[in-house]
Amino acid sequence: MLFSTHYQDISDRELIEASLSGNKVALEKLIKKHQDYIYNVALKFFLNPDDALDATQEVLIKVMTALQSFKGDSNFRTWLYRIVFNHFLNSPERKMEKLALKSNEYPIENIMENENVFSEQEIEEVRILCSSAMLMCLNREQRLLYIIGEIFGADHNIGAELFDISPANYRIKLHRAKSDLLNYVSGKCGLINPNNPCRCPKKTKVLVEQGIVDRQNLRFNTDYQYKIKDIVEEHKDSVSDNIKFELKDLFLNSPFQVKEELNKLLDSIVR
Repeated sequence: MLFSTHYQDISDRELIEASLSGNKVALEKLIKKHQDYIYNVALKFFLNPDDALDATQEVLIKVMTALQSFKGDSNFRTWLYRIVFNHFLNSPERKMEKLALKSNEYPIENIMENENVFSEQEIEEVRILCSSAMLMCLNREQRLLYIIGEIFGADHNIGAELFDISPANYRIKLHRAKSDLLNYVSGKCGLINPNNPCRCPKKTKVLVEQGIVDRQNLRFNTDYQYKIKDIVEEHKDSVSDNIKFELKDLFLNSPFQVKEELNKLLDSIVR
């Protein structure tokens, strides 16, 4: 569990030492240990899978290029994620950052519950897409704080170290991000506030009709063996339309995706 207080970077340091001595297998192991976490942070941050993959590849190349500058003054996780955060926060605005909130603006009031003809896999695709799109109401720093602190569970000590701020400042910033997101979502999502008319089966019909979701090519409910809740310390029940959930439960029940494209990139660079 990468953002756990129990995380140890001893194996990282051993792999770094071997990598800097020219051991390509060690370098491959080091990058593969972290690449899936970086991609899943990128996916929540940029929303679009292609943008997330591009950003992850860019970061991995930066990390491999700069590895010789790692002096061991901090643990490798801190060094690595400061590179990740700096790259994500300063990269050009991506397409879905501009368009994502529109996916939550399509009217669904006139759609009847019994009109649903979609599979649970398709409805789950929309559930994941909508919850991730709502993160776009936050500015980039807030979004990253929420992803690391609330979804992946970095406590105030780890989070402060990763963001290079004080623990008190980290707590304040994370609290504001959580409050701002909850204020936005509470007026939109029926899972969070049952008084809202939006329901996942209804939204699925709308987004399929609008061409936003392709039933033949799911992009969010795919490429995974585990959900985020399975790789963080806190576990939650599965999402259901019939009960009210805490906001972060929507994200914990999202897939933790593993992209084969990243392995192919790594192979092309290392070998």
